[in-house]
Amino acid sequence: MTGDYPAAAQNLEQAQRIFRDLGEWGGEATGLNETGTLHRVTGDLARAEACHQQALDLARAIASPWDEAHALAGLGRCAIAAGRTAGAEESLQQAHEIFRRIGAAEAIDIADQLDALTSAAGDQHQRAEPDSPDRDHPDSRVPPNGHLADQLVPKGEDGCL
Repeated sequence: MTGDYPAAAQNLEQAQRIFRDLGEWGGEATGLNETGTLHRVTGDLARAEACHQQALDLARAIASPWDEAHALAGLGRCAIAAGRTAGAEESLQQAHEIFRRIGAAEAIDIADQLDALTSAAGDQHQRAEPDSPDRDHPDSRVPPNGHLADQLVPKGEDGCL
C-alpha cells in the first residue's frame, strides 16, 4: 500500500463501473464496501456510510450474505468512528450473525470488536456517577486513553485496503 488514497479511490470507482457494466453485482458490492472503507480511513464518514449503505442495498437485492455482512460491518465501523456506539453494536451484531451463519472467518474479528465495544461501554458507565448530568454526553463515551474508534477498529485488519 502506497498511501495514495486519491488514486485508490479512482481505481475502485473504475472497478465498480466495470463490474456494473458486466452485470457482476457482487463485484460492484465489494467495490462499494472497499470504497466505503477507504473513505472511513481518510475521515470522510458521510461518504463511507453512503458507500456501505449502497453496498448493503445491493447485497440484499442480489442475496449475497457475504457482501451484506461486510456492508453491515462497514456501517458499524463508521458508527464507532462517529461515536454512535448503539448503532455500531446493532450493525456489528447483524454482521456477526451473518458471518457466523455462513461460516466466514470474519465472524471472529467482528466478535472481538463487539466484545471491545461492550467493554468500552461498560467502562464508561462505571466511570460515570449515577446522577452525573454529563453521563450521556457524547464525549463521555470516549475512553480516557484515546478515541473509541482507535480501540475498536483494528488498523489494517478489517480485510479492506
